Amino acid sequence: MRVRSLRQRFAIALAIFSALVVIPIVLVGEWMNERAEEELWTAMLGAELAELAELNVTHSMGDHKHHGFLDSYVWEMSDSLARSSLPPAIAALQPGLHDGVELGDRELVVLVRDYGTTRAAASLDITELESEEEALSTWAVVIALTSLGLMLGMLHWLASRAVEPVTLLSAQLQARTPKAMDPFVTPFKEREITAVVDALNGFVERMQEHARSERKFVETMSHELRTPLAVILGAAEVLDLSAALEPKAAAALKRIQQTTWDLSSLAQVLLFLSGRKDRSMELETVDLRALLSRSLKLFKPEFAAKGLTVSLAADDEVNAQGVRPLCEILVNNLIRNCCDHGIGIVEIWLKSARLTITNRIVDGDGAQDSTAPRWRGNAGIGLDLIDRVCMQLGWSMKTSSEGDVFQVEIRFDRPDLSLP
Repeated sequence: MRVRSLRQRFAIALAIFSALVVIPIVLVGEWMNERAEEELWTAMLGAELAELAELNVTHSMGDHKHHGFLDSYVWEMSDSLARSSLPPAIAALQPGLHDGVELGDRELVVLVRDYGTTRAAASLDITELESEEEALSTWAVVIALTSLGLMLGMLHWLASRAVEPVTLLSAQLQARTPKAMDPFVTPFKEREITAVVDALNGFVERMQEHARSERKFVETMSHELRTPLAVILGAAEVLDLSAALEPKAAAALKRIQQTTWDLSSLAQVLLFLSGRKDRSMELETVDLRALLSRSLKLFKPEFAAKGLTVSLAADDEVNAQGVRPLCEILVNNLIRNCCDHGIGIVEIWLKSARLTITNRIVDGDGAQDSTAPRWRGNAGIGLDLIDRVCMQLGWSMKTSSEGDVFQVEIRFDRPDLSLP
């Protein structure tokens, strides 16, 4: 559906308003012109008939008085012979003013009046006047169309000028990005426009303040998490080195260590997304092939326990510019999602800096959760946070599904931005 611009709306409104003003004026002018013509013809022809009445001119049957373009007729209404001698167009007329009477190749205006039993008529030849009126009407139409075109152009320009403040603000809105939120400015000083600009700037300031508060909260939470996680990890390492543990206890300790490492990595991700300048994470070359192999080896017991089969197609060496902890968390979470929610065969392609994972998914009771025995607790940042990480690194993520088949694709394109 085509969306009409505000400028078009203003132009149409002005055009309708102009039409509502001009059309009545034209109609009234046309009516006044006709009335003026009638008054003029009535005055001229009435004077001729009054002169005939005063002079008591007596005509023989059917005679008429000719004055060039002004003719007069007088006849007894009861005299059929006198009436037959008159031009039929004149004889058929009733008392009153008649415009556009055709007599041969001439066009007449005729005034007919009764004086007792006598009827008098005066006619005026308006052939040339009508021809000139038609020519004037043609020129009037040409001038009107030209004026209409000029008026439409003027209305369009006026509409453009009227919406220019809105157009300027719209262009500034389109130019704004999360990293470029400069205050809105306008050269227009109208009260309504300055009110809109002030409201926009106030809204942007509130949003920036809210974002700063959120980043501060995330940063504080990440710091608060890292300290106890370091304590837990240190204690787990001491337990691992201090004595031989039973297999179940060793497995539980291994899950504690892995979960602690994952949560520590998650804290790094949160610090990275918080955008602190003093918490920069340097770009480095990451071997994605080796990272994927380690992740698959890490989750191999879970795949075997769920009866999942992994089909891997990968180039011998696939590198990308990124942040190693983020890449590791990203890949581990994708693999864990396949383990938690997948069934059957998991197809993985890693070629040309592109990672594609396709698998069938299971809902309801078949899906694992954090209370399941085989749950690794691997950060669990989910696809939304993975998408955020990809955006920050200049990568892209695309997901699609068809039936119960789910596919996620990560393009590890070289980022063109400097990391915070």
